[in-house]
Amino acid sequence: MWELIQKGGITMYPIILLSVIALAVFLERLISLRKEKYVPKAFYEQLVSLLKKRNINEAVEVCKADKSALARISETIITNTDLPLSRLLEVAEESGRNEAAKLDKFLPSLQTIVAIAPLLGLLGTVLGMIKIFDVIALQGTGNAEALSSGIAEALLTTAAGLVVAIPAQIFYFIAKARADAIGVALEKASSEVMNLLFKEHE
Repeated sequence: MWELIQKGGITMYPIILLSVIALAVFLERLISLRKEKYVPKAFYEQLVSLLKKRNINEAVEVCKADKSALARISETIITNTDLPLSRLLEVAEESGRNEAAKLDKFLPSLQTIVAIAPLLGLLGTVLGMIKIFDVIALQGTGNAEALSSGIAEALLTTAAGLVVAIPAQIFYFIAKARADAIGVALEKASSEVMNLLFKEHE
């Protein structure tokens, strides 16, 4: 492996660094993007029960005690029911957007890696080709060993860039799908909280 890296030239090092970052981001998102962390079932059921019983003050305390995204959004909604409906909807949507933004944390990094890794591979290819032409200019085509160094660099960096970019793209799709699913669950639960509150105020 180390021999291949050396043959690939200097651009192999940033490509390897990108692969490490991509894997780290993916593992972090797998651990963080759990529905129970953002929309905990026990909290949601307790909150719904309190709102149905009109225990608003207790519902606020339950929200404050919980650290989930749903708790923060619910607390914002419950403590602002004195606002006009249009304004309350704006406040709820803003709170929801803030929480949804956390779901996409680090995902732009994966997109960046998907874009940059093949370009670094292409750069390595160009550098390898330059070496080949330098050897040809100085020694002709008879020095196979010198030519093979440039050819190896050209081919290895292209392959390395794609080997990093393709899994990074897959990592992104998996993490994004999880984030979107949690976002939908969060929106649905928040809407239910809003509906319960206004049913109680009818």
